[in-house]
Amino acid sequence: MNAPVTEEDALLRYPELQQLVDVRRAGWNFRVIEDDAHRMIGLAASMSRKQYTDALFIFDSTNVSAVRLLADDYGGGCVWKKSGADLQEVVTDLLGLPEPGESGAPTLVTKSSLLWTR
Repeated sequence: MNAPVTEEDALLRYPELQQLVDVRRAGWNFRVIEDDAHRMIGLAASMSRKQYTDALFIFDSTNVSAVRLLADDYGGGCVWKKSGADLQEVVTDLLGLPEPGESGAPTLVTKSSLLWTR
């Protein structure tokens, strides 16, 4: 059986994971994304506040997506999204978003495509 990897060992090998450690310590919730056979295929992380939820979807170090979703009471919908091949860049951009109502905060709600409706 393999010995568990400590946080310190993981950061020594993959320093780009430091941002994920930081958001976890800041209270973000992490969940494993599994396929139909219950094999881990990625991680999802989110932080919800009264007005919005920020979320990260990490499939590997070169396949990362992030979104900011407004709560229904504040208009609902996706106001920001980014996908990329650089974990640090995507996380930095998401964490750098101004709070709703602040100067430069995203406000334009992206309409969902018909693909997502049933």
